Amino acid sequence: MNCLRSLRFIKKIDKKYKKYGLETILIHPPEWEFEKNSETILHALKKRSITFPVVVDKHKKIIKKLGIDFWPTQIVMDDGKILYRHVGEGDYKKLENTIRNILKAEPKRIFNREPEYSKLPPLYLGKRKKGRVVKRIGELRLGSVYTEGKWAQKEECLENKGAASLAIRTKGNIVNIVAKAINNKPASIFMALDGKPVRKRIINRPDLYPLVRIKGSKQHTLTLMTKSKIAVYSFTFE
Repeated sequence: MNCLRSLRFIKKIDKKYKKYGLETILIHPPEWEFEKNSETILHALKKRSITFPVVVDKHKKIIKKLGIDFWPTQIVMDDGKILYRHVGEGDYKKLENTIRNILKAEPKRIFNREPEYSKLPPLYLGKRKKGRVVKRIGELRLGSVYTEGKWAQKEECLENKGAASLAIRTKGNIVNIVAKAINNKPASIFMALDGKPVRKRIINRPDLYPLVRIKGSKQHTLTLMTKSKIAVYSFTFE
């Protein structure tokens, strides 16, 4: 989610300044195993209308050479020299100013002030990301995933075995899920917010799927129920 949020602003900068000589290249170090798959990558590029070049850094050799160990990171280079580096989200106004100065370009600015965006961290489910997965008993708390039925915690995700459900306490106004259907069969997820049915979501290829939009800042209990076999990697919040 951090990279997708950052991408929204990078695309605006690319569109504005490419006619002045800016060349934007996206380096993609896969976070999940499925993100190494070329078909999955091409689907994501098409879905998000990404037209600038993308380099798939499967073994993270490029980002190691650039000294990057957290992403998103933005780097501005000229003649092979790094002139600007920012780790994480934010500072888009400063990034734009750096590009304007290097290119000596003076069109109307995109950012007169730093744009606002959600800073809520994701909730991971796999062992590698130290996902906190517990059986659903008693009160639900932020930061944990609560399960009912048979779930297996893998290195990257949770996989169910038959009818099962999981629940979380929500954050923010939009809740997304990174998931995929197993065995290439579309998976149906039924959702409830504070015990009230909300909607059904169909999960297919590995991707980030919006689940619910919530008004206000109050926390809620979101429950997902399914009989289909799925893999759930993370929840993200906006």
